[in-house]
Amino acid sequence: MSSASPFQSPSEALPDRSVDFRTLAFRPIQFLGFWTAVLAPLAYPTVLLSGLDGQSLLFLLAGVFLANVLGLVLGRDYRTDA
Repeated sequence: MSSASPFQSPSEALPDRSVDFRTLAFRPIQFLGFWTAVLAPLAYPTVLLSGLDGQSLLFLLAGVFLANVLGLVLGRDYRTDA
């Protein structure tokens, strides 16, 4: 049984889903952050198994780690409303 009042218009019965500019601008950043946090750990075994014999590989490992942490922070609330 529906709890909607027969005296309300259909637009009043729908929840308010207004989106401001800040939310609209930050959603792609959250998307990229979330997927970076998901996919960055896949690079760890490759970098670690390569031996880390040079300074460039150490910088690569540090960069992957930094990308993972940044992705975790930026993508934290991605799709919590779904």
